[in-house]
Amino acid sequence: MQIAQLFGYALAAGVVLTSIAMFSLGGRWQKIEAAAYAGERRPWWFIGGSAILLLAYAAGLYLFLTGPERSVAGWLLMVVIPVGWAAKAALVTFNVKGRQKVSAVSGDQAWMKIALARLPIAAVLAVLAYFA
Repeated sequence: MQIAQLFGYALAAGVVLTSIAMFSLGGRWQKIEAAAYAGERRPWWFIGGSAILLLAYAAGLYLFLTGPERSVAGWLLMVVIPVGWAAKAALVTFNVKGRQKVSAVSGDQAWMKIALARLPIAAVLAVLAYFA
Protein backbone atom coordinates (compact mmCIF):
# COMPACT_ATOMS: atom_id res chain seq x y z
CA MET A 1 0.00 0.00 0.00
CA GLN A 2 1.32 3.40 -0.95
CA ILE A 3 1.55 6.30 1.48
CA ALA A 4 -1.21 8.22 -0.35
CA GLN A 5 -3.56 5.26 0.06
CA LEU A 6 -2.74 4.93 3.74
CA PHE A 7 -3.24 8.67 4.23
CA GLY A 8 -6.56 8.61 2.36
CA TYR A 9 -7.92 5.65 4.29
CA ALA A 10 -6.80 7.25 7.57
CA LEU A 11 -8.59 10.49 6.66
CA ALA A 12 -11.74 8.60 5.66
CA ALA A 13 -11.67 6.67 8.94
CA GLY A 14 -11.14 9.89 10.88
CA VAL A 15 -14.14 11.50 9.21
CA VAL A 16 -16.32 8.46 9.93
CA LEU A 17 -15.18 8.21 13.55
CA THR A 18 -15.70 11.91 14.28
CA SER A 19 -19.08 11.78 12.54
CA ILE A 20 -20.09 8.84 14.74
CA ALA A 21 -18.95 10.83 17.79
CA MET A 22 -20.90 13.90 16.64
CA PHE A 23 -24.01 11.84 15.98
CA SER A 24 -23.75 9.98 19.29
CA LEU A 25 -23.02 13.03 21.42
CA GLY A 26 -25.34 15.41 19.61
CA GLY A 27 -25.38 18.78 21.35
CA ARG A 28 -22.72 17.64 23.81
CA TRP A 29 -20.26 17.72 20.86
CA GLN A 30 -20.53 21.51 21.09
CA LYS A 31 -18.45 21.48 24.28
CA ILE A 32 -15.58 19.84 22.39
CA GLU A 33 -15.86 22.30 19.50
CA ALA A 34 -16.08 25.25 21.87
CA ALA A 35 -13.02 24.07 23.80
CA ALA A 36 -11.04 23.83 20.57
CA TYR A 37 -12.20 26.96 18.76
CA ALA A 38 -14.16 29.40 20.94
CA GLY A 39 -11.52 30.58 23.43
CA GLU A 40 -8.73 33.04 22.93
CA ARG A 41 -6.13 30.27 23.27
CA ARG A 42 -6.18 26.72 21.94
CA PRO A 43 -6.07 23.94 24.57
CA TRP A 44 -2.97 21.72 24.92
CA TRP A 45 -4.72 18.67 23.42
CA PHE A 46 -5.70 20.68 20.34
CA ILE A 47 -2.17 22.01 19.83
CA GLY A 48 -0.62 18.58 20.49
CA GLY A 49 -3.01 16.77 18.17
CA SER A 50 -2.46 19.38 15.47
CA ALA A 51 1.33 19.04 15.80
CA ILE A 52 1.16 15.24 15.53
CA LEU A 53 -1.14 15.49 12.50
CA LEU A 54 1.14 18.02 10.78
CA LEU A 55 4.28 15.95 11.44
CA ALA A 56 2.62 12.78 10.13
CA TYR A 57 1.37 14.66 7.08
CA ALA A 58 4.80 16.18 6.39
CA ALA A 59 6.42 12.74 6.57
CA GLY A 60 3.73 11.27 4.32
CA LEU A 61 4.04 14.11 1.82
CA TYR A 62 7.80 13.65 1.67
CA LEU A 63 7.40 9.91 1.06
CA PHE A 64 4.75 10.60 -1.58
CA LEU A 65 6.85 13.17 -3.44
CA THR A 66 9.98 11.01 -3.40
CA GLY A 67 8.15 7.75 -4.16
CA PRO A 68 8.14 6.05 -7.54
CA GLU A 69 4.41 6.26 -8.31
CA ARG A 70 2.16 9.31 -8.14
CA SER A 71 -1.41 9.21 -9.45
CA VAL A 72 -3.93 12.01 -9.89
CA ALA A 73 -5.88 10.62 -6.92
CA GLY A 74 -2.66 10.65 -4.90
CA TRP A 75 -2.03 14.30 -5.76
CA LEU A 76 -5.59 15.14 -4.73
CA LEU A 77 -5.18 13.33 -1.39
CA MET A 78 -1.69 14.53 -0.57
CA VAL A 79 -1.72 18.10 -1.91
CA VAL A 80 -5.07 19.54 -3.02
CA ILE A 81 -7.31 18.36 -0.16
CA PRO A 82 -4.83 19.25 2.63
CA VAL A 83 -4.37 22.74 1.19
CA GLY A 84 -8.15 23.22 1.13
CA TRP A 85 -8.52 21.93 4.68
CA ALA A 86 -5.67 24.15 5.87
CA ALA A 87 -7.41 27.18 4.37
CA LYS A 88 -10.69 26.18 6.05
CA ALA A 89 -8.95 25.58 9.37
CA ALA A 90 -7.24 28.97 9.17
CA LEU A 91 -10.55 30.68 8.44
CA VAL A 92 -12.20 29.00 11.42
CA THR A 93 -9.34 29.02 13.91
CA PHE A 94 -7.78 32.42 13.30
CA ASN A 95 -10.90 34.35 12.35
CA VAL A 96 -13.15 35.61 15.15
CA LYS A 97 -16.24 35.37 12.93
CA GLY A 98 -15.33 31.81 11.95
CA ARG A 99 -14.97 30.79 15.60
CA GLN A 100 -18.30 32.45 16.38
CA LYS A 101 -20.00 30.48 13.57
CA VAL A 102 -18.72 27.19 14.97
CA SER A 103 -19.65 28.25 18.49
CA ALA A 104 -23.17 29.15 17.37
CA VAL A 105 -24.05 25.61 16.25
CA SER A 106 -26.14 24.04 18.97
CA GLY A 107 -28.63 21.30 19.69
CA ASP A 108 -28.70 17.59 19.05
CA GLN A 109 -30.39 17.85 15.66
CA ALA A 110 -27.88 20.35 14.26
CA TRP A 111 -24.90 18.19 15.20
CA MET A 112 -26.60 15.04 13.90
CA LYS A 113 -27.19 16.77 10.54
CA ILE A 114 -23.54 17.86 10.41
CA ALA A 115 -22.42 14.31 11.25
CA LEU A 116 -24.53 12.83 8.45
CA ALA A 117 -23.46 15.54 5.98
CA ARG A 118 -19.80 14.58 6.52
CA LEU A 119 -20.26 10.93 5.55
CA PRO A 120 -20.14 11.49 1.76
CA ILE A 121 -16.75 13.14 2.31
CA ALA A 122 -15.51 9.89 3.85
CA ALA A 123 -16.76 7.96 0.82
CA VAL A 124 -14.96 10.32 -1.58
CA LEU A 125 -11.75 10.03 0.45
CA ALA A 126 -11.99 6.22 0.42
CA VAL A 127 -12.51 6.15 -3.36
CA LEU A 128 -9.55 8.48 -3.89
CA ALA A 129 -7.44 6.31 -1.58
CA TYR A 130 -8.38 3.23 -3.57
CA PHE A 131 -7.22 4.84 -6.82
CA ALA A 132 -4.14 6.54 -5.34
